[in-house]
Amino acid sequence: MKSPDDLIEQYLDELVAQLTPLGPRRLRQVLAETEAHLWDAVAEAVERGMNERDAQGQAIARFGPSDALVAAEYRSTSRSALTVLRQAVSSLWLLGAIVAVAVGVSGLVAALVRLVFGRTFLIDVAPNTVLLARDCARWLAGDPTAGSCRDAAIADWADEVVGYRVAVGVLGVLALLAYRLLRRRGSLVGGLPRAVSDTVAVTGFAVGAVLTLVLGWSAVVTAGGHGSGQWFSASIVALIAAVIFTVRLVSDLRQARATD
Repeated sequence: MKSPDDLIEQYLDELVAQLTPLGPRRLRQVLAETEAHLWDAVAEAVERGMNERDAQGQAIARFGPSDALVAAEYRSTSRSALTVLRQAVSSLWLLGAIVAVAVGVSGLVAALVRLVFGRTFLIDVAPNTVLLARDCARWLAGDPTAGSCRDAAIADWADEVVGYRVAVGVLGVLALLAYRLLRRRGSLVGGLPRAVSDTVAVTGFAVGAVLTLVLGWSAVVTAGGHGSGQWFSASIVALIAAVIFTVRLVSDLRQARATD
């Protein structure tokens, strides 16, 4: 049974950390070829009477340092600006889909907020806002049971907050399914290193969480909480996503440090 302390296992870990941007298919090919070559060399050396650890060291020394192999692999695959661009597009596609799903989840949270705290907590007519007659006619036509133009407007806006977000979430799920399908078919290259995409995700969700939290608190201070629900429902989801990606990023950095 192979031990994590094996020199060859450590060597292969270094290759994984450095060759991930090439995509899973090419990475598997390089690892399979390298591992087979190294263990064949170890077996031959052991048959000649060398102990296994020394045999591993000799095999790796003959094969060459991982940095040299990585450099040669990148040269052979002709990594161009177009390749990097395709990887960036792949990462942005995935991150964009995840963001869209998060927006959809915030729509479900907003629906729960409306159910528990009422429509005006989710969204309200801002002070000194003048509701135009033509808009009132449209809102009242859509909600004949509303007692006033203001009530009809709030009901319509609350439905939009929930409905539009959920619709974006559905698009996000479809985008994730399309991404997975294209990756399986090999039509879409692997994205940027996970640590890079996770850093972008942490930054984006953290900024979103702070901004929506500030807007929600502003509604609490200036309007007694009316209309703050639309912001708090988004900040909760953004904060959870930021925490999840922070955990992933810490794991990425630990793995990278372990292979240094």
